Amino acid sequence: MREDLTAAVRSLRTAPGFTAVVLAVLTLAIGAGTAIFSVVDAIVLRGLPFDEHDRLITVREVDTKRTTTFGNGSTTTQMYVDWRRLQESFDGLAAINPQSYWTRDERGELSSVRALRMTHELLPVLRVAPVFGRGLTAADEIDGQHRVALLDYDYWQRRYGGSNVVGKTVTLSDETWEIVGILPRGFTFPLNADRPTDIYVPLAFKPVETTRGENRNYGFNAIGRLKAGISLDQADGQMNRVMSALDQQYPKWSPGRRVKVITLHEFLVGSVRAWMLMLLGAVGLILLIACANVANLLLARATVREREMAIRAALGASRWRLVRALLVEGLVLSIAGAALGIALAYGGVYVLRAWLPSSVPRIAAIAIDLRVLGATIAAACVTGLFFGLVPAIQSSRPSLTVTLKEGGRSVAGGGIAQRLRSGLVIAEVALAVILLVGAGLFIGSFVKLMQVDPGFDYRHILALNVGVRVAPGGKYKEAATRGAPYFKQLGEAIIRVPGVLQTATVAGGLPLTGNWSRTSVKLPGRGDLKGDDTSIDRRSVSPNYLTLLGVPLLKGRLLTDEDREGAPLVVVINEAAARYYWPGEEALGQRISINETERVVVGIVGNIRHLGPETPVRQESYIPLAQDPQTNATLVIRTSPSTDPLQALPAVKAAIFSVNPQQRLLTDTVTLEQYMDRFLVQRRFNMALLTLFGVVGLVIAAIGLYGVMAYIVAQRTNEIGVRMALGATPRHVVAMVLRRAAILMIAGLVIGLAGAWYLGAGVKTFLFEIEPNDLRVMLLALTTLVLSGLLATLLPARRAARVDPLIALRSE
Repeated sequence: MREDLTAAVRSLRTAPGFTAVVLAVLTLAIGAGTAIFSVVDAIVLRGLPFDEHDRLITVREVDTKRTTTFGNGSTTTQMYVDWRRLQESFDGLAAINPQSYWTRDERGELSSVRALRMTHELLPVLRVAPVFGRGLTAADEIDGQHRVALLDYDYWQRRYGGSNVVGKTVTLSDETWEIVGILPRGFTFPLNADRPTDIYVPLAFKPVETTRGENRNYGFNAIGRLKAGISLDQADGQMNRVMSALDQQYPKWSPGRRVKVITLHEFLVGSVRAWMLMLLGAVGLILLIACANVANLLLARATVREREMAIRAALGASRWRLVRALLVEGLVLSIAGAALGIALAYGGVYVLRAWLPSSVPRIAAIAIDLRVLGATIAAACVTGLFFGLVPAIQSSRPSLTVTLKEGGRSVAGGGIAQRLRSGLVIAEVALAVILLVGAGLFIGSFVKLMQVDPGFDYRHILALNVGVRVAPGGKYKEAATRGAPYFKQLGEAIIRVPGVLQTATVAGGLPLTGNWSRTSVKLPGRGDLKGDDTSIDRRSVSPNYLTLLGVPLLKGRLLTDEDREGAPLVVVINEAAARYYWPGEEALGQRISINETERVVVGIVGNIRHLGPETPVRQESYIPLAQDPQTNATLVIRTSPSTDPLQALPAVKAAIFSVNPQQRLLTDTVTLEQYMDRFLVQRRFNMALLTLFGVVGLVIAAIGLYGVMAYIVAQRTNEIGVRMALGATPRHVVAMVLRRAAILMIAGLVIGLAGAWYLGAGVKTFLFEIEPNDLRVMLLALTTLVLSGLLATLLPARRAARVDPLIALRSE
């Protein structure tokens, strides 16, 4: 084996062009495959980092009557409390709710702290215990006794340098919390958060949050662990029986709502599994193209080396020795390609991790670990044996009499080898067609998405959340009445900042941010509304809010400063609401009851896509902020086109602090363009990655076609010389070579199109407003492949046309 290894390295060094091409193909294919497999393995394939993770579940509340209402997948505190009391299937059922606080560092600067509110069952359910101090108890969930906190290990090291802080206090949003424990290194929850949790605090329920009244907050998730001997289906059935009993007890609370018990792993990765596996399948096509290409090159090389194999056999080498030598050569190539591919994959994983959408779960776990390295090395060894097996068998039976004769034609270059090489080229072209069609579909989807009109101008807009504090023991309504004048005062200070054109205020959710408030609607004198979702989005806005966003007025008027407290109650609705509630009628002047308050419709504006460009428009209402007081709102600030909103942010903050130095501004994303980018990032990622795969597949397929045609020309040099001696022109010779390439191309294109057509249904869910069998995309893919095939064949064809008949015939 040592001799074979030495001979293999020496042989590859004598053919630097061949070796470089093979290593380049393998490096690209293995590097891309390893990087994508690392991502898919960390996110989808690997189990959760908890003991018996397959027993961890989440209980999801599902509305079986209305699929468009809020709350699907989450639950309320009232429902959770009853679940916890009545469930019989779990060893504990915990509730969690994300939260943000602010704190000051040693220099007095404000910083945001990512927190998780959780019930005391969460850590025992996950089978995680603090490394220092204690966990939470039921007593910590009593309102007023709940200000205790557990620190994340990394946050503890970063903020306190690992010093003993158990028993000390930390100030969170002007409130003092006692640190009671430190969680283990590497623990974080939830696993699908775009930023690790810093602090874990008790989820204390106020009386209003456990009473089934009007107050509902669908912002909580329930996490549990199945009891021994209880299956997922049994737990699902038991929890739905609980829901049926609660329906009878509270018939008006949530009729028709049921639950779905699924594993925590499915809850985290279910929405991205198909997407991840699609990427893995795409990179698998790259690997298949690379395998076919390298096998083709090795077959061609075996043809050239047939005389060498014959000499070895004549000198006494056994058939096994010849096979072994060529297999070792294939292994050397594949292992060297794997080493270079892994080096490429390390950089690729870093790029992918930074490029992936922040909403993808478990991004922090993406890395090339021993599991990935083992899979890569095993794949390299298997592919190396596969590469070398057919050429080795083919070359291990040389015809000594013919091959050793001076000028003897190649046997390996005969029918079987030629057909095998042609078949591999056809396979490469077919796989490249599938990749190119896929890339075209995703490019088309992204172009379609970018052409969607969101209904407003989201560029050059800052968004900052502000609020007025409710004093301990104070009333919400009293604090809310101070909100509108305070927000107006902040706007008047901000408008004086250079570069700021307009300011406005909105409560109830700014478009694209993912925040929204939906409420019930009644039409006086018309009875109950019929339909899938009769609710309406409710926004409390300042008079200039719609003007700032550029939402067009279609009928009536916009809100004005005259729509103040004490004035007639009015509302502006969008076109979708007007058509839905008054089909075929005039909506202006109609009366509508929103959240039990009757108002007059004074204006109709254009539709906006509040939840992103891929979502349908919904019924929207805009209520004067002065007539609907709020304690918390979002300041919306439009800057001039020549002013970068982020550059204006420090001056805007200074203007706010000039009015109220104690105002807290906590937000990670501050421009609407950044929010819009969150909607585009996954499609942009898919488009770029599939385009890259398509280009790589196209290049490898073109290399394969060039290699085959070059070897065919080399093998048929004498024949071409005879043809030209008998009167064939260079044009006839070029046509002959191109005709052979065209046959291979057409066969590959037909098979590839059939494959793309068949696989199109599998990617339909990932496309946006484009059909998987779009003829324009397929025509473009075919044109690209035909042109690349012609370019790859042109050089061998020109070489054939320049064959000198005298030199070719003299070799006979």
